Amino acid sequence: MPFECPIGCPADCCYFSDEGQTPTVFRDEMLRLEEEASRRGLSLSFKELGEFNGVKIYRWIIKGWCPFFDRSSRRCVIHDRKPLACKMFPLVLDLNTGNIYLSENCIWVRQNGPKPLDDFPNEKGALMRVVRRLRLARP
Repeated sequence: MPFECPIGCPADCCYFSDEGQTPTVFRDEMLRLEEEASRRGLSLSFKELGEFNGVKIYRWIIKGWCPFFDRSSRRCVIHDRKPLACKMFPLVLDLNTGNIYLSENCIWVRQNGPKPLDDFPNEKGALMRVVRRLRLARP
């Protein structure tokens, strides 16, 4: 059965207590997020992490709840426009090792344990787009 966020999920993936947990984004995603934030009167913060295979990447600095997470409806208000790092969650790509793992920050993963990537078709698709953009695989 493919992964699906469970009803009543505490949305741990949208809460950040540590900068190391926050999403890594591409420049175009950063600009799109800033545009979305500006329309909503929000201010965002990013830190350039450098280049990976010639591609600039940034850390989206979030302290606490993601500014695009609506806590009353428990939904992402930019769901269709969120960055690939969010779309591929709970899959995580470690850029230092190239390893892919399932985040224990996801209640579904904590409850169901490890599963093959094919159980995460949408998330795997987002992961593959990240891999291509970072030039980790040939098209």
